[in-house]
Amino acid sequence: MQMLVCFSRPQSAHMLMDYLTAQRISSIVREVEGQYCVELEHEHDMAQAKAITEHFVDAPNDPRYQAASWDNGSVDNSITAASKQSTQRWLKSPNTIAQLRMFPLTYLVLTLNIIVFALMSVSYETRLWVDSHLFIVPFNELQQTSQWWRLLTPDFLHFSLLHIAFNLLWWWILARPIEQYLGKVSLIITFIIISLSANIGQLYFGGPNFGGMSGVVYGLLGFTWWLGWLKPQWGFKVQPQIVGFMLVWLVIGYADVLFVSMANTAHTLGLVSGCLLALLWSVIGSRLGAKR
Repeated sequence: MQMLVCFSRPQSAHMLMDYLTAQRISSIVREVEGQYCVELEHEHDMAQAKAITEHFVDAPNDPRYQAASWDNGSVDNSITAASKQSTQRWLKSPNTIAQLRMFPLTYLVLTLNIIVFALMSVSYETRLWVDSHLFIVPFNELQQTSQWWRLLTPDFLHFSLLHIAFNLLWWWILARPIEQYLGKVSLIITFIIISLSANIGQLYFGGPNFGGMSGVVYGLLGFTWWLGWLKPQWGFKVQPQIVGFMLVWLVIGYADVLFVSMANTAHTLGLVSGCLLALLWSVIGSRLGAKR
């Protein structure tokens, strides 16, 4: 292996690795003394790789690098491809802590959901604690108790293994690209706004008996879908089949033909708020680009 360059942030190292892969230059990322180093597999690629690295260091926000992280040398640059790529990174990395550092918020939300689901399942006492502390309550009770965290905590309540598996799978697929390319703060803001829109709307129209990440999932879907449409150079894309499936599922929920009750308002408002946030992000991005 031939050392090419080291970065302090794992995102930069992996983005360069992806672009090198798109140029048919084999490389891996290793953590060395707190640095994330890109190493080449073949010495004869060094000259070309150095030229690419110099441009990358000068212009790391060039859309070609973000696009390469989605493509990774394949024709299919869908969300599914990005998920596969990130899984390959995990397997290649000698230190999985690097992956936790790369997507800390994604893993935090996923872990909290699993912990809460375990508490709801392990005993009657722990289930009672979750019910009394995390379920949303009517607006008048929220005003009396000032327990405003309950506007967010329904996201972490799931009532079956299938329920939590479905939602966390989509969270895993949709949240990581946002955290990687727009940053942790952007994902936090997006998560909170979508969650509040979905949960407050569901509480107002359907009452407090609901839970799950579905509203957030629909919001992230709308966010990624519209951002890919409004700013295709940013590299965000969702396959039309996935969008179609999720929209059909949304309509089925309103048709009330399933054996379970669905938080349809949360799904709809989550989707709408995600699309509007994508519009806002695209406008902000355009203005910042114009100032440059």
